[in-house]
Amino acid sequence: MSIPTLYYFDGRARGECSRLLYVYSGKQFNDARQPWPIKDDMKTLATFGQLPYLEDGDVHLAQTVAIEYYIAEQCNLLGSTPAERAQVLQFACLPADLYNPYFLCYLNKDEVNMAKFRTEKAPFVLKKLEAAVIKAGGEHLVGKTITWADITIFNVLDFFYQQPYNLIEVLQPFPALIEFHKKIGAIPQIAEYLKNRPKSIF
Repeated sequence: MSIPTLYYFDGRARGECSRLLYVYSGKQFNDARQPWPIKDDMKTLATFGQLPYLEDGDVHLAQTVAIEYYIAEQCNLLGSTPAERAQVLQFACLPADLYNPYFLCYLNKDEVNMAKFRTEKAPFVLKKLEAAVIKAGGEHLVGKTITWADITIFNVLDFFYQQPYNLIEVLQPFPALIEFHKKIGAIPQIAEYLKNRPKSIF
C-alpha cells in the first residue's frame, strides 16, 4: 500500500484540514511542504498547476475539497448515510466563505474591506455556524461520531486564532464555537500535532 503525499505550501490555509484528517485517523502520509511561490516543476506535476495536490499510488488529485473528501472517505469520516454525507459536505464547503474574502483583503492590504470582514461578513457566517453547533448538541456537527465536518470547522475556527488582524476577537461573541474548538483541539493526536506543527503566518 502506498503512502500518500500531500503537496502544499509551508503554511496552513487550504492544506491544513487534509493534514488534520490524516493526523486524526493515524494514517501515515508525506507532508511535502513547498516554497512560495509555487515552482515550475510543481506546476508541471500538479493536476491543474496549483496546490494543494495529492498523490496516492495511481490517484492524483487537485482541489481542496476533493482531496479532503478522498481522505475522509478513506478514514471513515464521511458519515454513514447519504443525508449525513451531504450534511458533512456542506460544512466542508463553508470555510471558503471565510477564507476567500479574508485573503482577498489580506493580500491586497485592503484595510477598509478587512474591517467589514471583521464586523460584517465573518460575524454573519459565525452566527449561523454557532446555531448549527448548538442545534447539534455541541459535540458533533453530523451524526453521533466525529466526521470531516467537525475537523474542517475546527480548522476554520483555529484559523481565527492564528491569523493577523486580531481575528480571535471576532470569535468572542460565540461561546459554543469557542467550546467546540477546545473539544476538538483536545483530542490527543490533534493536540500533539498542534503542539509540534511548524509555525507560519497563514
